[in-house]
Amino acid sequence: MTRRPPPRHERGYAMLAVVAGIGVMAALAAGAAAATSARLDTLEAETTSARLTAAADAGIQIALANLTRPGIGARWAIDGRTYTASLGGVPIAIRIEDEAGKIMINRIDGENVGWLATALGLPQRQVDELRDSFDDWIDQDDEPRRDGAESRYYRRRGYAARNGPPLSIEELGDIRGFTPALVERIGRIATVEVNGGPFDKRYADPLAIQVMNDGDGNAVDVIERQREIAGQRPALAIKDPADWAGRVVTVIAVARGPGGAQAQRRVVVQITGRARQPYVLRWGA
Repeated sequence: MTRRPPPRHERGYAMLAVVAGIGVMAALAAGAAAATSARLDTLEAETTSARLTAAADAGIQIALANLTRPGIGARWAIDGRTYTASLGGVPIAIRIEDEAGKIMINRIDGENVGWLATALGLPQRQVDELRDSFDDWIDQDDEPRRDGAESRYYRRRGYAARNGPPLSIEELGDIRGFTPALVERIGRIATVEVNGGPFDKRYADPLAIQVMNDGDGNAVDVIERQREIAGQRPALAIKDPADWAGRVVTVIAVARGPGGAQAQRRVVVQITGRARQPYVLRWGA
């Protein structure tokens, strides 16, 4: 018995079903391809991040090894100069900063802050606000200075003036006038006193010396450090083992990858001078 073909309108429905099915399959395939591509991109980004993080961690270890060499003359400098290394082809920039050579924000007052703000090139109106607000933050009264702020100003933000020295660089961001960008700039040359020692200008940033030296940018100490950093005169080296013991330094390692990707590690360590435990970690991130 010969089978009769389906009516023409039914054949049209069948063709539409086939076309629709092909479209659905194509959409599913495109979605799967996009998902696979996204997963591959994520995997590549995670792999790059892991490589950069490992390289930054290695940079910290390289710096610590060079900070604690048996031969003092061979140790890396702590004046903020940049050393370079690499791990698996990833370039690493390493800096070591002497904490005693930074502006100690828990020892200064508004006048120092004013000198710092002026040296950073800020307008006078902002200089006045920073100076008075810092003094109001650390003093014991509740009477604001002309351009300052006391607890009444801060209560709308949910806190009060400390009435004492800041306990961290980040705390500066709570004080009127200290923007996040400004706190970041200050954080590169400032610290909170960590070991009770005096300010040590030998390995300090010239700006820190200026601020801790009554704001005089033309002081001999400032000019000498500028010349050392520029390579116009030899930088001082630590030659006495006793001068290393107890010294607190910050080690910063930055690993850079393609497309601007990077990873940074920052640790603060105290050099002990002991062979079995040459350093103690104070803080790290």
